[in-house]
Amino acid sequence: MEILSLDKIQINEKVDSWEKAIDIAARPLLNQGYFETGYIDAMINSVKELGPYIVIAPEIAIAHARPSEDVKQVGLSLLKLNQHINFSQDNHYASLIFVLSAVDNDGHLEILRKLALLLSDKETVNKLIDATTENEILNIFKGE
Repeated sequence: MEILSLDKIQINEKVDSWEKAIDIAARPLLNQGYFETGYIDAMINSVKELGPYIVIAPEIAIAHARPSEDVKQVGLSLLKLNQHINFSQDNHYASLIFVLSAVDNDGHLEILRKLALLLSDKETVNKLIDATTENEILNIFKGE
């Protein structure tokens, strides 16, 4: 998971809304030119239109939107919240909010596959939730 680097990991105590969680999680990629602000709006609008489909498992959300001209390169960032946020009235909570940017329909699939494999391990997920520093999170991703 070398695509996730220290400068793309953030830890916050809490956020006021799931929209804010996506916005904050996306900031490192936005600031580094991976995509334009329209991609953040598209991710938020997708959840508003389709529901909390980005919450792929308890405590894990992977925000993304359809590839568009707003996206310049494939990227991955992570916002870890110490207090999870609810993405719907149906109790779709997440404290690990990933943002994945896709330039086409295929280029991001390998990243998604590796991420899904890593996050399918409950022990790894618990370590990420319990992590207190960005370096600790990065080391979990490196398998250290």
